[in-house]
Amino acid sequence: MQVFQREFKRHKPIPERKIRAVQELKEYISSHKYFMVASIYGITAPVLHETRALLRERGTLLKVVKNRLFHRAVQELGKDVPGLEEVLTGQNAVIFTDENPFEVVIYLDKQKIYREAKAGDVATSEIVVPSGNTGIPPGPTISLFNKLKIPMRIQEGSIWVTKDTVVAKPGDVISQELAELLAKLGIKPIESKLSIKAIYLDGRLVKPEEVEFGHDLFSQRVAEAYREAFNLAVNAALPIPEALEMAVRKAHMEALSLAVNAGILAKETVGMVLAKAEAEAQALYRILKEKVPELGE
Repeated sequence: MQVFQREFKRHKPIPERKIRAVQELKEYISSHKYFMVASIYGITAPVLHETRALLRERGTLLKVVKNRLFHRAVQELGKDVPGLEEVLTGQNAVIFTDENPFEVVIYLDKQKIYREAKAGDVATSEIVVPSGNTGIPPGPTISLFNKLKIPMRIQEGSIWVTKDTVVAKPGDVISQELAELLAKLGIKPIESKLSIKAIYLDGRLVKPEEVEFGHDLFSQRVAEAYREAFNLAVNAALPIPEALEMAVRKAHMEALSLAVNAGILAKETVGMVLAKAEAEAQALYRILKEKVPELGE
């Protein structure tokens, strides 16, 4: 039995707008050293606009892309990027840059961009409704304050919150009522930022989880490596200047402990040996006294 596979051929011409889009992406790729694919799922237009502006100040470009068109642009440039097609799923933007891409990732991680809460969002930090005049006139909104147990009063024709009130803690799910009230109060509590999926570097894609970022983290790793190397040198008694003094102290303490436990009397051990013997005798005496009370003191 033979199976014939029909080759797909496009009968309609490719739209001019798609051709222009691919050409534009090819120019961006060619004119920058690196690019990064970032997920923009759930990112609102204002957050995206603010992020684009922040990157533009660094001479870095952010472009929302159609996955197939961007993949086509990379292919037409003759670049072989294994794994790119798997990364280009969902809603994505591409960041084009000439600076160290890891510095861009660190920079984006430090940016605090907030958006309005929606029902079902998870609070990323403690949300507080501050005390004071809300500027909201009395009416149906009062029921929201009551449902959320936010103390308030009516004064000068508007609703006043009488004290700072925590309405959500990190990890809490935002309800419809809370999202509605926060919007009325102009509070934007949800931290929002791009999620970098992959970095094109030296002809291959690198996932952020494969690389550790940040000066503090790097310093921590160096300190840990130094401590581990120092402990290894001391325990192995390596005759190096950094570890020699500690290694000698360690050897002295181990020799002293061995001599005391073996009951060897020497100038350095006699006091400790006698103290150990007395402590053991006292312990034995207490055990015997419990079994033979007439021993007395």
